[in-house]
Amino acid sequence: MKKQLPYFLLVFLVPVLLVLWWWGLFSSATVEISERGNYRYAYLDAEGPYSKLSAKQEEVLYELQQQHIKPGPEITLIFSDPRTTSYKELHARAGFIIDTDAAPAAPLKVDTVPTRKVFVAQIKAHPLLAYGKTYSKLLEFVKSKQTTLNLPTVEIVDDSVLSVEMPLEPSPQSEKTAGATP
Repeated sequence: MKKQLPYFLLVFLVPVLLVLWWWGLFSSATVEISERGNYRYAYLDAEGPYSKLSAKQEEVLYELQQQHIKPGPEITLIFSDPRTTSYKELHARAGFIIDTDAAPAAPLKVDTVPTRKVFVAQIKAHPLLAYGKTYSKLLEFVKSKQTTLNLPTVEIVDDSVLSVEMPLEPSPQSEKTAGATP
C-alpha cells in the first residue's frame, strides 16, 4: 500500500488540485470602493430563481446576434435579495454591455447604469465558485462597515473576472424602475 501512495498522489490528487486551482478554488475576492459606471446595456427582465439567469443571458445573446450587434461583457442587475425574498419573486435584468451607437430592437430593452461610487468585489474564478466567494466577501465587508447589502447590485463578467458593484447608499427607487440609476 505504501508503494502505491506516490502513484496515487501523482496520477489522481495532483491533477485534481491543478484543475481546482485553475478554476479559482484557492482565489479570494477583493473589495474596494471605486467609481464605476456609464454602462449602456441591452437586457431582458428575469423573474424567478437566479440559477436560471444564464438561460436569459443566452436569449439576449441570441437576439443581439440576430440583430448583428456585437455584445460586450455580460451584465446582470440584481434587484432582490435571495436571502429575504421568495425565489418566485426574485427580479433581475440579464444582458450585455453594448456600444453607444447600437440600436437593439424588441424584445430587447436598453438602459444605462450611470457613473456612481460603489463597493466593488472582484474575483477571477470559475462561475461555480466566483459568485459565492464574491458575495460572501462583499457581505463580510459591508458588515465590517456597519451597513447592509444595498440593491441593486451590478454583476459584470469580463474575461473570467466577476465584478459585483454595490451602491454605497440604498437606492430610493422601487426595484422595477431602479435599473436606470443603481
